[in-house]
Amino acid sequence: MKSIIKITVMLSWAAIVGCNGEDQPAAAADSEVLKAERDALEKAKAVEQTVLDAAAQQRQQIEQSTQ
Repeated sequence: MKSIIKITVMLSWAAIVGCNGEDQPAAAADSEVLKAERDALEKAKAVEQTVLDAAAQQRQQIEQSTQ
């Protein structure tokens, strides 16, 4: 029973020490990752708009050819 209490106390202490909040460099890396993801999203939106414009133009040509 005493060993279980000792183990619990040691694990709790390790968890508290492990969570000391020194994650500042990771925030900078996250910022770069987020920027890359944002850029990729913007490119995808541009491609989507190009595809939608081409589809609209194709529909218009089809409608003109059927009249």
